[in-house]
This record gives sequence, C-alpha cells and structure tokens, in this order.
Amino acid sequence: MDKPALKQPILIELDAECRQDHLDKVEAWLKNVQLTQASFRQLLEDTVDKIEEPHLKDYLNTMLQQALDHEEKAEALFLVIGREPSTVRKLAGDLLGKGRELWADIIALGGGAHGPWQDLQQLYISNLNSMSAFAVAEQLGLALGIPEILNITLSVIDEKSTSHLLLQEIALEMCSKSILYQQPF
Repeated sequence: MDKPALKQPILIELDAECRQDHLDKVEAWLKNVQLTQASFRQLLEDTVDKIEEPHLKDYLNTMLQQALDHEEKAEALFLVIGREPSTVRKLAGDLLGKGRELWADIIALGGGAHGPWQDLQQLYISNLNSMSAFAVAEQLGLALGIPEILNITLSVIDEKSTSHLLLQEIALEMCSKSILYQQPF
C-alpha cells in the first residue's frame, strides 16, 4: 500500500499558543533584519556619492540596487508569517546608517584616513551585520518549518556574501591610498 506524501512538516507537541509565541519571537527578530538592512542601505547610499573611481562606483551602485531589493525582501519576511513590517525599525535603521557614517568620520580623524575609506570599512561591517541577521532568519524558518522564509533569505545571503568579499577587497585595496597618500578614490 502506498503512503501519501506529506506536503507540510509535522510539528509535534506544539499547540496554537506555542506557535503564536514562536511567530511573535520571529517577528521581533525580523525587526532586527529590517533595522540592519536599512542601516546598510542608508550608509551605502551616502557612500556611493563619495567615490570617484568609476569601476568602484559601479560596483557600489550595483550593491545599492541589491540593497534596495534586500530591504523589500526583509519586509516580505513579515508577510510570510502573517505580520506587518515595522516602519519604526526602518527609520531607526536609516538613523543608524547615519550614525555609522559619523562613527567612520571619527575613526578617520583619529587614524589619519582621507577620503571615503572609512565609509567603506563601515559598509564592510554593516553588510556583515545584515547578512548575519538574514542568516538567523533563515535558521528560524528552518526551525519552524517555514520554507517560504528560506526562499527569501537564501538569495539575499548569497548576494550579501559576494558583496562582503568585494567590500573587503575594495577597503583593503584603498586603505594605503587613503592613509599613506591622503588621497580620495
């Protein structure tokens, strides 16, 4: 006798109250995803205009288009669990991005960097924060048996991983020009 294939995961010993509690906790985490992604996008928007070298500017513009898409995907994660995205966290992310830019300027002032190098270094850190937040969301989707979360997060994490390596390379390539020669790029 053939057994029917299951189309949904079976969660044992979870009542509706427990499931809602888990979704409330996922929603709280998704607000962090939204915050970190908005922060990265804001810092990236501000950094692109400071870059003079055409190929670097082009890379960062491509990253910016991805960042805008990732921000939409961060909001889509809420819809997967039947919740609404947070407008407050998005605004807080914008402010955090501006704060990172200020922090980058303070670091540059103390370290003698010139030009936008310090902004690239902060982008590198901010992208890692956002990528990690999406990766945690992915794990929560796995833990709760919600494959739609993975459908969103996997492509974001992949693109952010590529961006992370590119940001690292640009920051390392340009640090000597910025610090030793005091030149913008």
